[in-house]
Amino acid sequence: MTDSIAKNGAELLSVAQAAKLLGVTRQRVHNLIKNGQIIACKLGRYYYIENVEVERYQNQPMGKPYQPRSTNTL
Repeated sequence: MTDSIAKNGAELLSVAQAAKLLGVTRQRVHNLIKNGQIIACKLGRYYYIENVEVERYQNQPMGKPYQPRSTNTL
């Protein structure tokens, strides 16, 4: 049996596998799913996440965007 499932050519990862790839806990992945930051599908009682969705989350910019200070000269 394989650790991942294929759905329409996309590789589905378990929450534990996604957590390992992201370097976070399973609970953190569940919170990301709940907050809509990672899209997952529920099969039975378990969530599965597409591999490309994990990559999308990893590649998004973190933190606040850079906003230069205004330079008011008097």
